[in-house]
Amino acid sequence: MSKTIFFLKWTVIWVSFTVVSHLVSAPITLANLEYSNPSLKNLRSEIKENLRISKSGSKKEILIPLKYYEYKVQKEDNFFKIMARTGMDLETLSSVNELSSPHDLSPGMVLEIPNMRGTFHPEETSGDEKTKQTLAEKYKIDSHKLQYDVDRGKWFLPGISMGKSEKSFFYGFGFQLPLTTVRISSNFGKRLDPFTKKETFHGGLDMAAKQGSDVFSSMEGEVSFVGSQGGYGNLIIIKHSMGYETRYGHLLNFFVKQGEKVKKGQKIGEVGQTGRATGPHLHFEIRRNSKRQRPIFHSH
Repeated sequence: MSKTIFFLKWTVIWVSFTVVSHLVSAPITLANLEYSNPSLKNLRSEIKENLRISKSGSKKEILIPLKYYEYKVQKEDNFFKIMARTGMDLETLSSVNELSSPHDLSPGMVLEIPNMRGTFHPEETSGDEKTKQTLAEKYKIDSHKLQYDVDRGKWFLPGISMGKSEKSFFYGFGFQLPLTTVRISSNFGKRLDPFTKKETFHGGLDMAAKQGSDVFSSMEGEVSFVGSQGGYGNLIIIKHSMGYETRYGHLLNFFVKQGEKVKKGQKIGEVGQTGRATGPHLHFEIRRNSKRQRPIFHSH
């Protein structure tokens, strides 16, 4: 065998190993959260062992490779029960499932529960060695402990917790009400469509208010859209950190321009009834990575 062929053969083997090392195995189903469930026992055991290794300073110990367990949320479940039964933490469940608050859970939703605690790096990146080393330095974590999820196109950071800002968003302290006086005329979730009288999903909150009432930015960010858009009528979209955006629909007037940086509580428009509206009100939405989230507000 020539040196060239020998070299190529081992190059292919090395590349194949590199790709395989990044694959995440098929998810395992968790039928229930009973402590006697063998799958749950195994999940808790792997989480405990990976937590020990991720906090260890030893470079000799290798994490149990990243894999997911899938659990279908039941009526009697809540976020903190699932967290306690699985041995998970807030940061991991939120990051992996892109939850914006504990209230995002609903019966029938399928949660992915990884076998290690940590969070995903928020941006999609390549799985190459250079990116791995860059992230290892940024998060001050041993590079060999980082796990790459090909399907998500993101690096999983074992043992890394979400920052104060993301926790603030998660518990509802990130956003403020966009109106000074609020009367909810239609909640987030299933409702009877006021036009068709059929049950539909409503992806935001409708807040009844007098025509011309001031509308305020719910969080600081950058205005990404100002104009008319279908049923929204006159609409403002503001981009925020960590993949969040807020939408303000059915407006009468605009007081901001596209590309403008706005502060939390800044006046951005006025209540109207443009678009698909039966009367003057504000349609308010929170989205994270394009997924509609249930708006939760708390005062500091």
